[in-house]
Amino acid sequence: MFDIAAFRKGQAKQIADLVGDAADTAASLVPAAAPKPKPSKVAPKASSSHKKKAAPAKRKADDADLAPSTDLRRSSRRNPARGAKLELERLEAQEAEERARRKHGDRALEAREGGVSDALGQDSLNDMLDELARYDIASEAGEPKWTLGTRPKADPKRLKDQAQPWDLRAIVKIIPDRIYSMTVHPDPARSIVFAGDKNGHIACWDATDAGKLRPGKEAKAIRDGDAAKGGEAEDDEDEEDERQWGKWWHWKAHADSSVSFLKFRPGDRNALYSSSYDGTLRATHFEHKQSEEVLDASRWNRDTLVHSFDFDATGNELWASDDDGGLLFRDLRTPKDTTKRWEIDAYKVGCVSLNPANPGLAATAHLKRFMGLWDLSTIRGLPEDTDHRDLREKALVTGFETKYACSSAYFDPTGTRLATTSYDDMIRLWDIEPTTAAKELKGQDNLEPTEQIHHNTQVGRYVTVLRAHWSQVPSLPPHLFTGDMHRTVTLYSPGAAKPVRTFADEALTAVPAVTAAHPTREGRYFGGAASGKVSFWTEELPEDV
Repeated sequence: MFDIAAFRKGQAKQIADLVGDAADTAASLVPAAAPKPKPSKVAPKASSSHKKKAAPAKRKADDADLAPSTDLRRSSRRNPARGAKLELERLEAQEAEERARRKHGDRALEAREGGVSDALGQDSLNDMLDELARYDIASEAGEPKWTLGTRPKADPKRLKDQAQPWDLRAIVKIIPDRIYSMTVHPDPARSIVFAGDKNGHIACWDATDAGKLRPGKEAKAIRDGDAAKGGEAEDDEDEEDERQWGKWWHWKAHADSSVSFLKFRPGDRNALYSSSYDGTLRATHFEHKQSEEVLDASRWNRDTLVHSFDFDATGNELWASDDDGGLLFRDLRTPKDTTKRWEIDAYKVGCVSLNPANPGLAATAHLKRFMGLWDLSTIRGLPEDTDHRDLREKALVTGFETKYACSSAYFDPTGTRLATTSYDDMIRLWDIEPTTAAKELKGQDNLEPTEQIHHNTQVGRYVTVLRAHWSQVPSLPPHLFTGDMHRTVTLYSPGAAKPVRTFADEALTAVPAVTAAHPTREGRYFGGAASGKVSFWTEELPEDV
């Protein structure tokens, strides 16, 4: 792996040596002034036999080897500082080339065992990737399905009854730094969660057996003030834990920038897609054990950050948002350089969500206190250099102004409900008719929400932004889940102003700000914290009932 710190240290030493050598060389190349001969008082005698002296013999080869040598340009020999500057520019160009290679080139998945206790190595990671690559999406064929365009009935009481037995199963530190994003693999037989952190790492935790007793061990409390191997308990390190905590790995996925969003492409479970504050979006292919770049927003602004992305129902069309007000589009069946970008705002667009029942309808969350509904077919018909004010006039269906920044906007799996989270401590819900919304809602200045739920969203500087996500499991009543500043994970149902279920435990010492849930199995929720720890909430084990 390329070590940037060592590279810079070597760079500084090369420049210092070069300046010293250049100065010595310049001094050696300037001949010393010869002393002026004293005038002779006696004129030399004339002689007819006087002959011209022979030219001095050529230097021997070994004498030439002793002469000072330099590969500096002639102008650099006269100006050592210029030579040093040229060398510095060369080294900076070399460093920039290496940074670009690491940012945009294909990346092998190399397991990192440092920074996380009990993280497994490369051989084990390869085995896990092979298992994921062999996963057959047909395993999901028998699972219940949503009816697109049909709004499911809210049932807070049934949800509360079903969620009551779910409890904390484990807490494990799976990634070195603060968690920014999470998603769960759809395999109905397993609980595999992926997390992205602030320094470009992605972690995988197979929590399927987390919390279960090891063979031959007696049942004790699920936690002793610690909850898992990733905690801080002062147990005897030589004594084997009576419980299993699963297996976890992490690798460098992006170049030292936060992994802002993670998602599986519809119809493809063999690749994990990730966006990053380095301005790129990558696909990590389990079979090939490497990732490739699929979108580069830095083509338009090298310092831009990609915050969010979504796919249409086919998985072929990809939309992403950036912090310069951009909305980017790529058809994944076409080359990467066909990506297009339109500016829909002058400031950050933190979230984009495509309607599952109408992929031409998108919702966006904006830093400047706004939620927008957009007609994507209209946007695609406009030139990329359209001014954002003109674009809004033509393509914005409607929107809603929040008191403070809007941090997320997500459609539910049927496309009939929309939920936003904002910094005014509100989760807002709208009932949407996906097939007619673009026509019926066009021109409404402020789309009033169907209902509002109070939720503390004041995360501060060191906690990742809270976002309310919809459950994807059709067998459960429709509901949202989100982290809470009281160090809990909370479930909300349409039609209920108060939480339906709150997952709380004294073992949680940090806010589980980033949340994810299993998309095909009931009662499997995850919360990620700034410490890199992930909590797993699910049904109780038989030995703990």
